[in-house]
Parts: sequence; structure tokens; C-alpha cells
Amino acid sequence: MVRPLLVLTFLLAACEQEPGHAPVARISATPRAVLENDGFQTQVTLDGSASADPVDDPEDTTQLQYHWAIENDEFRVIGGSLDAQEVELTFFGARPATVRLTVTDVDGRSSTARIQLQLTVR
Repeated sequence: MVRPLLVLTFLLAACEQEPGHAPVARISATPRAVLENDGFQTQVTLDGSASADPVDDPEDTTQLQYHWAIENDEFRVIGGSLDAQEVELTFFGARPATVRLTVTDVDGRSSTARIQLQLTVR
């Protein structure tokens, strides 16, 4: 026999969800392309300042945490850091680089945006 109080407690726990929504990650990159075999010459600025938490923080009063991840090409950080809203990098230019930005709000919820930097031929 199932006790009614136990069933009610279980149903209430199953229906409760933590309030809140994940922020929105947005990336801009300037420029969006690097010369093939650039040899770390072209400075690329990655900017996550358009990222926001519009549902939980529409007034933009709390700071998001940022984390950049770069894949598929060698790179060097020349300004800022991979945990900053904005970072300046140079790339070797062997392959198109995949750039990911993960933003996390104060509640620990996160989202990730992805872009690919293109290569141009000289």
C-alpha cells in the first residue's frame, strides 16, 4: 500500500524545477578570415560582449563568466585571456580555426556559441 503523503511529496518534488534560464552566447570576430600560412601575423579580436542573460537578468546587472576554446589551428594570445569577454589572438593559418565561447551566469547555467574562422589564399 502506498501512503498518500509519500505520493504527494514525490509528485511535488518531481514537478518542482529550479527557476532560471541559460544565458545566450554570442561571438563576433574581426576579421573573420586569416591568410593561409599567416605565421601569426594577423591579429584577430574575438568579442563576446553581445552575450547576455535576457530572461534572468534583462537589466544586465550581473557579470557573466566567459571561456574561449580554439580548435584546429595553432594560436597565440596577444591581448586579454581565454577567460575574458574579449581576447586578441594570432593564428598560424594552417587550417580554419573553430572558435567556441561558453558563457555562464551566476546560477551556473551556460550556453556555447561556435564560429569558424576562414582561410584566404594569398
